[in-house]
Amino acid sequence: MPVIHEKFPKPLPPMPARLSPLSSDGRTAPGYVVPYASGLPRILFVHDYDPVSRQTQVELRGIGYPVAWIGRGEEIAAGVAFGPDVVVGDRAALGGRIDELLAALGGTCPMVVIKPAGPVGRSPDRRPAGGSHLVLGVLDQAYKMDALTEMLTAVTPQRRDAAVLERAMLDALADGRCLLDNLYYDFLPKIDLRRDTIAGYEALARLRNLPSINPEILFTAVMDLPLEIAATLCAVRAALTLWRALAIEQRSAAVAVNCSQAVLADPGFQEALQREVRDRAVPVGVLLIEITEDARPVPIAALVTDMTTLREAGIRFSLDDFGKGATNFDRVFNLPISEVKIDRGFFRQCLEHPDRLGILEQVIRSCRQRGVQTVIEGIETEEHLVVARRLGATLAQGFYWGRPMPAGTFAHIRPY
Repeated sequence: MPVIHEKFPKPLPPMPARLSPLSSDGRTAPGYVVPYASGLPRILFVHDYDPVSRQTQVELRGIGYPVAWIGRGEEIAAGVAFGPDVVVGDRAALGGRIDELLAALGGTCPMVVIKPAGPVGRSPDRRPAGGSHLVLGVLDQAYKMDALTEMLTAVTPQRRDAAVLERAMLDALADGRCLLDNLYYDFLPKIDLRRDTIAGYEALARLRNLPSINPEILFTAVMDLPLEIAATLCAVRAALTLWRALAIEQRSAAVAVNCSQAVLADPGFQEALQREVRDRAVPVGVLLIEITEDARPVPIAALVTDMTTLREAGIRFSLDDFGKGATNFDRVFNLPISEVKIDRGFFRQCLEHPDRLGILEQVIRSCRQRGVQTVIEGIETEEHLVVARRLGATLAQGFYWGRPMPAGTFAHIRPY
């Protein structure tokens, strides 16, 4: 099993030549989200978990296709909300409920690609359930990219807003109470710029159905507060499971979890968070809660009181998204935090306007004087890294060191 040692790994190699470049500025690390190309059909994969077809989905996203995936009957509403132009699946999909999905999509659109459900050599059934849906072709179980993309050229979709349809799918998953079952977590390392070592890991929420979606969207008003609290606690458990695995392997590292101030202010969440820390015997300072930008108002005096109580339980706090929206110096001075994260967009603005770098340097110097660490997000090139060091930041994150990874790729996860 591959292991990331305390010394950070080299940047990942470029993506395979068969995929189009992600952008003109050299960002080629796998996992970078490519904006959906206009005019390409939206593809909904419908099947049980299949590593081969999942790789096909990754490659399709890499060349700009909007792709989603459902694998359970209760996710039919989410699949419909995604608004697919093409469905790729088989007759056994969704526990035999693919007929229901196709009927819900209605008419002769979207187009449907069906792979054989029977043994190799068996004549496939080219009459898909769902009435008059057109079969573009029949794929074997390997989901051949060349054959699939050739079939997709026959589809000319109407132009629709990708973000709106993704949000509709999220809403459908939340309404069906299936969203928690579809969440998983990747981890992005935080790099100590003084020692060139991994100082910790941040848990990033992913949606099984839409793994390329921005994690921030998962923790917005698309979820009601109880569901958001449950999702945040799932992230806490995933992060603490990683911490324990690293501790057993004698690789010390802090773990961080994103949390909105509305969730943090909930008494039930505070109680559950303290219980997780206490029951797992987590040392002081291991768990870091990153407070994210949140439009839901929480009185700052109440927030300070809640954070102070949790600090006494050994939990540290980070102020996320500095330089974005309402995250400003007032919060840096008033909240009991030990870390400030410089927003990726703000950092890029400073790079584009060198006169603003002096402002950012003053922010970092002020934090250092108060004993607060600073993390610069969005490090993707050697130039970014040089600037981050020159500014005096403590830590950094970004695809320069590789994409977010499942915990099992760099730590031996054992049941707790």
